[in-house]
Amino acid sequence: MPDIVARLQGRVQGGAADRDLEDALREIVELRHKGDALEEILIILVRTGLPWDGAGAPNDAFPAFRERYQRAMHEAAELLGLELRSTITRTEPRT
Repeated sequence: MPDIVARLQGRVQGGAADRDLEDALREIVELRHKGDALEEILIILVRTGLPWDGAGAPNDAFPAFRERYQRAMHEAAELLGLELRSTITRTEPRT
C-alpha cells in the first residue's frame, strides 16, 4: 500500500493526476490514519488489565478500566462512523 500512495502523490504533485486520483489519494490516506487510530485503541484495550478478581468481584482497578474502556469505545465509534447510516450500520442489530 505505501507504494500506491507514493505513486499517487507523485502524480498529484506532478500535475498528471485528475480530480478522481486526488480524491482516491485523500481517501487512502484518511483510511490509513483511521486504521492506525483504531489499532492504538485496540492496543489500549488489550493492555488494560481485567477489572475484577478471580471471584468476579470488581477490584481497585475497576474505575480506571471503566474510564479507559468508555473513552476507547467512544473514540472507536467516531472513527468507524457509527453515527452515520451505512450498509453496515443499517443491518447492525441495536443493543
